[in-house]
Amino acid sequence: MKRMFGRIMELFSQESIDRTISGGICGQFKLLARIILSILAIIFILILCLNLQVCDDGTIMERLWVVYNNFIDPGNLATQTGFANRFAMAITGLLGSVLLGGIFISMCSNIMERRVDAIRSGKVCYKSVKDHYVIIGCSNITVSLIKDLHKESPDTRILVMSGKESEAVRHKLQAQLDKDEERNVYIYFGNIDSIEELGRLNVGQAKEVYILGDEGDYGRDSKNIQCVHSISTLKGKVVCGNELPVYTQFDRLSAYSVIQKFDIMNVGGTREPGSDKVPSNIYFRPFNLYENWARRLWGLYAVDDEYDSLDYDPICFQADGSMKNADKYVHLVIVGFSNMGQALLLQALRVCHYANYDESMDSESRVRTIVTVVDKNIGELKEHFKSQYPYLDEQVDDIRINYLEENITGSSMRKDLADWSEDPEQLLTVALCISDPDGCISLGLNLPREVYESDARVLIRQEMQTDLGQIIHRDKGRYRNVKVFGMLEDCISKDMLRDEMAAYINQEYEDMFKSDGQKEYIKPLYHHKLDDNREELEKEVARARVSWINLEENMRWANRYQVDSFRTFLGTLGLKVVRKQDDRQNGMTPDEFNKSLGDKKLTVLMRMEKRRWNAERTIEGWKYGAVKDDVYRVHPLIVPYGRLSEEEKAKDKQVIVALPYLISLAGYKIVPSGIS
Repeated sequence: MKRMFGRIMELFSQESIDRTISGGICGQFKLLARIILSILAIIFILILCLNLQVCDDGTIMERLWVVYNNFIDPGNLATQTGFANRFAMAITGLLGSVLLGGIFISMCSNIMERRVDAIRSGKVCYKSVKDHYVIIGCSNITVSLIKDLHKESPDTRILVMSGKESEAVRHKLQAQLDKDEERNVYIYFGNIDSIEELGRLNVGQAKEVYILGDEGDYGRDSKNIQCVHSISTLKGKVVCGNELPVYTQFDRLSAYSVIQKFDIMNVGGTREPGSDKVPSNIYFRPFNLYENWARRLWGLYAVDDEYDSLDYDPICFQADGSMKNADKYVHLVIVGFSNMGQALLLQALRVCHYANYDESMDSESRVRTIVTVVDKNIGELKEHFKSQYPYLDEQVDDIRINYLEENITGSSMRKDLADWSEDPEQLLTVALCISDPDGCISLGLNLPREVYESDARVLIRQEMQTDLGQIIHRDKGRYRNVKVFGMLEDCISKDMLRDEMAAYINQEYEDMFKSDGQKEYIKPLYHHKLDDNREELEKEVARARVSWINLEENMRWANRYQVDSFRTFLGTLGLKVVRKQDDRQNGMTPDEFNKSLGDKKLTVLMRMEKRRWNAERTIEGWKYGAVKDDVYRVHPLIVPYGRLSEEEKAKDKQVIVALPYLISLAGYKIVPSGIS
């Protein structure tokens, strides 16, 4: 009895009541039920002890029924006779009114208020959500990403978790999303460093995960890597080929370049028998906003944009087989060596390899691409950049980089820009990458008059698309060749992130040069699609996906960057790429493309591909050496095309031969570049 009494006292102690009231809905209802049952029990016991006849039938069950009726409905009091009975039932009715009226209503109101507060503060989670998108972190691209995901899948729910105040995040999203876009967005508050908090996102049932990190968060890139591993832990085991895509943003270009060299998922864990690879349950795909934009400007992914290639008057073959613009060279001027400026330089090093560069000629007579970097604080920036990419000068011989410690508004620099614009041998592009958006656009619209009078292209970095930017794009007069770029709302390309073409390129290399069969992959895949052989197509696509997932990270990037060069290759042939939906002209079939090549054009493109590969490997940190060393990145093939064996030349040839099939598989077609 003493123990039971102690338990009752504990249940109704101030600490227990406070804990219950501040807890969840279930606990509050249990507390109310305990109070009601306890009071009913006390009243009934008193009635029995005092032997009150509250009804004609004096049985225990009948008296209990009368007590219950008066408790829930005080109107039954009128049926009572006698002072003692009426007094007892009046007290019973009063307690019932208080508990079932005031306290119950207050409790419901409290529950609703707490629920609303929990929703507003992002503390509510929905365990039934599945097949959804997850965005971790609130950054400058969260809104544009939500818009893209909604456009792709309007009915799919999107969970956004941020360590920022949920109300502030909600107001930011509401200000920029329309009602339809906002409808399926759920905001969670949580620490992305905590695996328990991340567990609320149901990542095991998610379709895709995007790790952005919170804007301004200290150590954001490092935290994003930690978050990747937490997501992998939460995902659990999966069947090979069904890995969860985890797209991860890295803000700093220096951190991003390091990530590209390492397979961060190949750390710890149980390795497969006979393999150095740790099986992964996620597909980790890093990205950087600056590089994304650089690739969208001049790579194959520029198809849907209005941006011209750096050789806007193409260095290309003419109908008679001669080379048009053979005496011209690309000159890219980058103003401001910020993250964006560095990304543009690296992309230029990957794609600016043209047909008129002849390595057999005297060194002084060769036509080189020139990249001029202008920054009034170039000294320290230059040294840091060159320490990250130490072999550029000695191994990338068809591109020369000049670093100028100048102010672009100075008289000498303005004179240089005017002279370069008037030089008939230069294909000049000026990319303004200074951080201040207002200053950048003012500078871009007030360059020397000769720049606008010539065919020189001017690119102005702007993080937000404004009415002024749209007006500039539509201008057909003075600013006809001026474009704004770098807008956050356009910085993510899903085609780019999903790496479809890069995965096919990798499988082609695996089948052609790493297997005994030496069979093509891309051409047969094209015919499976052309013949609507869905079963075989899906099987082969899945095979490429598995190979891609299991590929080392640095080799994935080698394949991705190869895709970027296709625009330059096609431009060399007087061709360009458009979407298949563009019905202004029938596309060239792959067979027609390869028949039109001829040995001369094919060899020129193979030489271009070799120089591109040399540059891409050099940027990756590889140095020429007689013996290959994967640990210290030494490679014997970083040499001119003429020094390659026939076996190695065959690899460059296969890149060109497979190109038209790959273009078609990706949803594009090849047409003459004269089509507007």
